Amino acid sequence: MGQTGTRARKSSTAATILDAAERLCATHGIEAVSIRDIAAEAGVAIAVIYHHYKSKGNLLRTTLRTRFDEIKDDYIAQLTRLESQESPAVRDIVRALLQPFIHWRGQERQFARRFYALALVSRVPELKEDIDAGVVRLHQVVGLLQHALPNLAPEDICWRLHFTMKMTHQNDMDMARLAIMSKGRCRSDDEEEALARGIAFAEAAFSAPPFTHQSPPSAQPKARSRRRK
Repeated sequence: MGQTGTRARKSSTAATILDAAERLCATHGIEAVSIRDIAAEAGVAIAVIYHHYKSKGNLLRTTLRTRFDEIKDDYIAQLTRLESQESPAVRDIVRALLQPFIHWRGQERQFARRFYALALVSRVPELKEDIDAGVVRLHQVVGLLQHALPNLAPEDICWRLHFTMKMTHQNDMDMARLAIMSKGRCRSDDEEEALARGIAFAEAAFSAPPFTHQSPPSAQPKARSRRRK
């Protein structure tokens, strides 16, 4: 019983530190928060943080992985199901990308969402390394989209997937402005409407014709036009 109680206390302390780090980073920015700040917020000594996490970078990486684990199973299950289909639809592939993140909402996850959005652009090496590793997993999605959209070149698919992922990661952080812009007509708190509209928008983007480079307009005709004047 004594060992069980000790493990439970250690687990509780580690979780308290993780929550404090996430809350502070989401509020003030990842690079602006120090180990000392986190210790004060969590109500523990600095040495306790180093005991559990060894470094600030490792604490941040653990925070990122812990939160992603909350949606990872849903994400993987949907992609695995699509890979088993002979002809997966673009709409279903887009849904597999958007749904886990959009359903990962609610007031209790506001700091987690902000932390994740900031982690995507953070220069902290441990976070950048994990984010880059996560991007490699998108090769699976690219493969599904190439199968569904044989008329598009791989680079076309990658550009469109990149923009879709930015919408997935950043849109939830800016939903309050949607309500302001629409004068309250758009329900920013309606998960199902956000998901349906996000899928429709991304599906339309993937269904657009292949991209073609356009030459910039020549300056020479303008010069002649000015001389005629």
